[in-house]
Amino acid sequence: MRSNDQKKLLFKIILLLVFLWLVKAFIRTATPKHRGPFPDFIYEERDTFGRVITRDMRGWVIDEYLCDGKITDDFVLAHLNNPPNTPIYVYPMEIDEYVSSDIIMTGQYESQNVKTMIQYMKRFPNAVFLDLGAFVGSYSIAIAALGYKVVAVECLKSSVKRLYASMKEAGVSDRMSIIHNAISDIHERAVVETAPGNLGLTYVVQGKSEGTETVDVIVLDDFLEIFQFKQAIIKMDVHQYEDMVLNGANKFFKQVNVEAVLMEFVHHRADTFDNDGKFIINFMESHGFEPDVPANIKQDYKKWTKSEILFKRSKPFS
Repeated sequence: MRSNDQKKLLFKIILLLVFLWLVKAFIRTATPKHRGPFPDFIYEERDTFGRVITRDMRGWVIDEYLCDGKITDDFVLAHLNNPPNTPIYVYPMEIDEYVSSDIIMTGQYESQNVKTMIQYMKRFPNAVFLDLGAFVGSYSIAIAALGYKVVAVECLKSSVKRLYASMKEAGVSDRMSIIHNAISDIHERAVVETAPGNLGLTYVVQGKSEGTETVDVIVLDDFLEIFQFKQAIIKMDVHQYEDMVLNGANKFFKQVNVEAVLMEFVHHRADTFDNDGKFIINFMESHGFEPDVPANIKQDYKKWTKSEILFKRSKPFS
């Protein structure tokens, strides 16, 4: 008798577990926006495509405010010429005299660097293009439009809104993710500032948490919490914080096969910030990279004249 009761109880438990599993499967299929117990939280890489996400004290979440899709009068629709006629939203020329102005007038910005990144993506088509300091997306939108997977990271809200609008306009939501955070080597809240008339010069002030606009600062290693990167091409332009980004990326560079890093280096040649130039060189060498500069000055980074330096893999990833 007791044995029959136990069998009935066990059968009911199994039915309950099957029912719960079916409910969970239905929820995951019917509501792809939510893959966990809390609305708007991000748990998997596939939840990031076509969205603006951010990492704060709660974890990774969808930033609904920045992906509302509203196009205001100060959104200027321009077109990149590589690939031809790729739509991109920028700023009015009078408030962004360099990046937006160049894109509006010529359909490009830093065209040679963009071509270099595209060449690398063609060599490694399964890699993700990681755009650290994406601004309005002259790199990200171009590369996503060519069919490659892109993760664009930007700290300025108005630029994130333009990135989102461009992603939708260009039809690349299925392969592009946007992250609204700043990147350094610590977690904190920091102030975002821009140069007057040059919004392309956007930067964060760490150690200062009160200002007109603030943002959560994260580290590159945090990306591994939700992204399953196997191979990556990185463009890094974070205005003097490149060394700190690398300092928070040891785990990332050990787990992800990074094939190339295009990095703004001009601010680090003089070792102004506690031997930051030397730190960058040592970090990149330790992870199997060499700078793409003439052989006669390769060992003397203070003589490198280019603003951006390409570090390419010289040793096999292991």
